[in-house]
Amino acid sequence: GLDQTRGWFYTLTVLAAALFDKPAFKACVVNGLVLAEDGKKMSKSLRNYTDPMKVMEQFGADALRIFLMRSPVTRADDLCYSDEGVKEVLKSILLPLWNAYSFFITYANIDKIEPGEAPTEPANPMDRWILSVCETMVRDVGAGLEAYDMQRAIDPMVDFIDALNNWYIRRSRRRFWRSGSDSDKMEAYQVLNRALKRLTLLVAPIAPFISETMWQNLRREGEAASVHLARYPEYDQAYRDEELEWKMATVRKAVSMGRALRYQHELKIRQPLASVQLVTREERERAVLLEMEDIIRDELNVKELLFREDEEELVRYSAKANFRILGKELGKDMKEGAALIEQLSGRQIAGLLEGSSLMVEVAGKSIEITKDKVDVRREEREGLKVLNEGSLTVALDTDISQELLDEGNIRDLVRGVQTLRKDSGLAVTDRIDLFIFGSDAFKRALDSHEEFVRSETLASSLSWEEKTGMTSIEAGEQSWNIALSKA
Repeated sequence: GLDQTRGWFYTLTVLAAALFDKPAFKACVVNGLVLAEDGKKMSKSLRNYTDPMKVMEQFGADALRIFLMRSPVTRADDLCYSDEGVKEVLKSILLPLWNAYSFFITYANIDKIEPGEAPTEPANPMDRWILSVCETMVRDVGAGLEAYDMQRAIDPMVDFIDALNNWYIRRSRRRFWRSGSDSDKMEAYQVLNRALKRLTLLVAPIAPFISETMWQNLRREGEAASVHLARYPEYDQAYRDEELEWKMATVRKAVSMGRALRYQHELKIRQPLASVQLVTREERERAVLLEMEDIIRDELNVKELLFREDEEELVRYSAKANFRILGKELGKDMKEGAALIEQLSGRQIAGLLEGSSLMVEVAGKSIEITKDKVDVRREEREGLKVLNEGSLTVALDTDISQELLDEGNIRDLVRGVQTLRKDSGLAVTDRIDLFIFGSDAFKRALDSHEEFVRSETLASSLSWEEKTGMTSIEAGEQSWNIALSKA
């Protein structure tokens, strides 16, 4: 630990130099002190910490290992230990990892598929992207471990687990759901199998127990009997597609901004909106967003994607003088200069934001106005919610028609039925008899979307009927009432 810097580490260095004229070690990994949650030293007499055995029984040894290995304590800084930190590792890292593995195993068993080796250039761009991101992870994890930097080694795995669950699997799941075994579905299995196996091998040193369980189901005949006996992955350039990685990162940024707007303004993702409107000053970025239009519309649940030429179509600009900077330059003429700046047009302000400058006359003197000399305010146009980040501006049309509202209520219904299926212990392939009841407005919405509900919920029959013991599903200010049974 850090307390040995002036003790054992120093002693070894002195002895090695004196006796052998060379360093005692090539690298010295030093950990900090693990303290109680209140910052005090852990003490048996004070009992100011949880028994480690209880922590492992509740959250698992893997969660505790990752919490400690990813913490500042591996960089010689002190750590205030808390059970909540271990719980968060379980929730945000290990459960998503297990969910990705469980998704693959569930559908591979249903389809009785044993995937072969993934192609280096699969037809589907989502497959090429996740394989490329996987190799980026292998490279970055290796670099972190070589540098004895556990945080730098673990973070790429955490990012990859998020990308695998919340982008690749979520966007590809219908490929696994559909019946039959066409080439696209088979490649999806092969790609997900490779991604999971390489992730399992990388995770093994930091989470040995969950990785071993996963490996036992993922390994093929002839491969290592244990994940801890298998060769550690080596970076494979053949699977990289850096251009596609950049494209997908651009799309994910736009989607993330749109979802942030939904969250900020309490517009649930299941509620369809009329449009998302984009403004970008980068031609390359615009081309990618146009190419990936279907993904963006689907992820943000909007009917239309529109490109605007500039932000003025989405917001109204106004500007005020930055007194802290301009005051030094204008002195007693500051009031006159501030009045001129307030009269700048929206297009002039937009030009400043893009890096241009303006020359204005103040008390007979020419003053150059740049964006750092003004404070710009954006006022969203009616019916729009707008967010800007760098070169990209995203706006959501928040006017919700009755047709869009009906579709949102139907999506709430489907989500509720899926949850009830799971709670009832039904297999993902089981068909059901579905009973629904609610308001007249809900009846009208269901009549328009009945086939969609049947398809999404695997309902062999669907009846508008009130029954005892129905489950209530919130949808806006009203509720659906549903019941189901295995068909």
